[in-house]
Amino acid sequence: IDETIKSIKYHLPDSEIILQIDGLREEQLDRYEDYNEYKSRILWKCLHEYDNVLPLIFDEHSHQSTMMRATFDYINTPLMLYIEGDCPLVTDMPIDWEKCKDLIYKGEANTIRYHFEAQIPQEHEHMMLGIEGDFIRTAQWSQRPHLTTVLYYKDQVMPRIPERSFIEDTYHGVVHSDYLDNGKIGWYKHRLWIYYPKLGKNIKRSYHLDGRGGNLKYTT
Repeated sequence: IDETIKSIKYHLPDSEIILQIDGLREEQLDRYEDYNEYKSRILWKCLHEYDNVLPLIFDEHSHQSTMMRATFDYINTPLMLYIEGDCPLVTDMPIDWEKCKDLIYKGEANTIRYHFEAQIPQEHEHMMLGIEGDFIRTAQWSQRPHLTTVLYYKDQVMPRIPERSFIEDTYHGVVHSDYLDNGKIGWYKHRLWIYYPKLGKNIKRSYHLDGRGGNLKYTT
């Protein structure tokens, strides 16, 4: 969490961070005291160390989808940057935030993702739909860090996602199916891009700290 918050502050020092703190799942109740200690440390940091970080605490296990629905009430901007707790942004490569915002404000994008590998893997190339400037169109949804509009998330993403679930697990299939069924018209429904600067020579703008420690998703 420290590393992820520092990476956000590096790029966007004046932006508020809303930190979602989930409740424990039933099979993790033996970690109750450990998790309370973790939450106490996080809340101490929010009060004394972090700047402009708002913690939202969920007493019951709510997961990404249920927490996201509750978080909309606290977002006062038209855009939001969604970042999972173990997926910091890189700090050794630049991100042109103004160019990203312009693409969205012009209506050409709903979402721009920041890739966690230096190039697009060969097995993902069939979901890439053309380069335009510093961006590449894609039909591949991922929950890696992404800049998006709050309106798109509220009106299109979250209505498709079950309660207490990973957003990506459902929405990856929604976006890909819309493209496969309807071609470019299906893509325009989502207007999803990957930040692709310098003609793709090194597009890595995020990385993974593996918060699960190699374990499978609990849903698996």
